Amino acid sequence: MKENPKVFISYAHDTEPFADKVLTFSNKLRLDGIDASIDQYEESPPEGWPRWMENQIRESDYVLVICTPTYLRKINESVKKSGKGVNWEIGIVYQHLYDAYGNNTKFIPIIFDEFSQDDTPIPLKGATFYFPDNSKSYGKLKNRLFGIKPTEKPPLGS
Repeated sequence: MKENPKVFISYAHDTEPFADKVLTFSNKLRLDGIDASIDQYEESPPEGWPRWMENQIRESDYVLVICTPTYLRKINESVKKSGKGVNWEIGIVYQHLYDAYGNNTKFIPIIFDEFSQDDTPIPLKGATFYFPDNSKSYGKLKNRLFGIKPTEKPPLGS
């Protein structure tokens, strides 16, 4: 079991109520012993936002990607008018996956109740999704972050 796994939460700024929901989710993870980080805990990181985001992704055990239509739209827009943070973060995510030959052990798609798996960036569609508004799914996410397997595989011949 991992002690206080470190996670970074990547999400698109949308509405204030949505930002509050992401903050509540992060705070819940922290109360459960998971070292969750989001931009809302920072005012102005001394290294600047781009380097801060890169450091968070690199230093985290996991990156939780909050999949929403706004997140997907910002990374898919051909003309970039907004979403610099999302685009910077997803560029780093894509590069990590590319360098790992597509093997994903770090990036986890998160779907809140009001959204859909259809809002997931293509490289994350093959990963296990977690729905933190559902207590059973949240428990599975927590177990994964702590490295707790859902079921122990019995030894052969038993």
